[in-house]
Amino acid sequence: MTELKMRRDVFNTLEPSDWKNPSLFFDKGFKEWKEKDGDRGTDIGEHIRAVCDFPVPDIYIAAYRRWLGETVDKARFAPWYGELKGTRLFIGLGMAHVLEAQVCRHPVYGMPYIPGSALKGLARAKAREYAQKQKDREQVKQFNKVIDILFGTSTDVEETDAGYLIFHDAWWIPKQEGGCEDKPYVPEVVTVHAAEYYANQGREGTPHPDMESPNPNQQLAVQGSFYFVVEGAQQWAELGRKFLTIALEEEGIGCKVAAGYGYFEEEEGRRKEREAREQEERKRLADIEAEKEAQRVADEKAEQEKIAAEKEAALLASLTPEKRLIHELKVLLDQYGSLTHKLGAEATKIQGELQGQIKRMLNHDKWSEADVTDREEALKSIEHAVSLSKLSKKAKKKRLNTARALLKTKDGE
Repeated sequence: MTELKMRRDVFNTLEPSDWKNPSLFFDKGFKEWKEKDGDRGTDIGEHIRAVCDFPVPDIYIAAYRRWLGETVDKARFAPWYGELKGTRLFIGLGMAHVLEAQVCRHPVYGMPYIPGSALKGLARAKAREYAQKQKDREQVKQFNKVIDILFGTSTDVEETDAGYLIFHDAWWIPKQEGGCEDKPYVPEVVTVHAAEYYANQGREGTPHPDMESPNPNQQLAVQGSFYFVVEGAQQWAELGRKFLTIALEEEGIGCKVAAGYGYFEEEEGRRKEREAREQEERKRLADIEAEKEAQRVADEKAEQEKIAAEKEAALLASLTPEKRLIHELKVLLDQYGSLTHKLGAEATKIQGELQGQIKRMLNHDKWSEADVTDREEALKSIEHAVSLSKLSKKAKKKRLNTARALLKTKDGE
């Protein structure tokens, strides 16, 4: 099958469509030049205005939605929504075109875009500027190494490198998807003053600039908002996006930035969404840090308790049975004394343990073999514990008498 036959077969399957490609019309739709130069600008202006009237094709909206869906992974992509606030964009004006009014346009959809290579260069320049502001020369070198890794090396070095980050082409945002304009293209008039004077660099014989007539040029500009995406590992992509957004807001992009064209601001709605997300993210990170800190404190406390328990076990193992009973009672007395409120559940719990410890001491049948010092200390601790108990006066006296009789100690009353 010949190539011509293949083409005809393909064309036979096509159906009529009302979709009009503004890019194709801009390149191929200009019919003729007028013989008079005075009519030339008028004809170009009419042609540009016709291009600006083209609606955004549905196929572009579908493609934009697909691109949004492909860049939702925040672990790989760092998106940003930028709006041309009070200004317009000239991008690709330096490229050749028969009307001398070129714009970067997608060849399939006919919509404007900002090349990723231009965005990458802009972000890299802003990163370099930041690096040069560092006072420490060694720090500047380190910054420059990181910049070369992320953004790539210049073409004037022996081994060029594309860089780790990928700066994708910026897509124009349709109004149906949150954009601020119905149509991307808008006619613009750029008036050149004293063209001959500046072209001849003011040489002798050149007319004085005040004597020259202004030369208005019909141009095709871009309005609205764009969707920017930087791809890479999350933290590095966020850093690349940060440099890009600062550059777009402070330096602008495209032609005639000195005249105020090409400056972006973050879309108001997107900015609020981003700030809300960032606030939520800060809260999430703060909660994580608080949880980590709480876990650290808990682990530290558990470790301290473990060490204390080991020391306590070692101490108890070294004590005689009588000294161990005295020590355990003193520990409970210290715990009860450290309580701020003596009426809570914890206080009731320790009270019960105190009374249990007293009973164990009174049930010990080896006190007669213990040292007098140990017996005196045991009685003193029991008296203290009994005084803190909720027992009646009669019950307290009975328990003390039992203790004194067991420990062979005289009544101090």
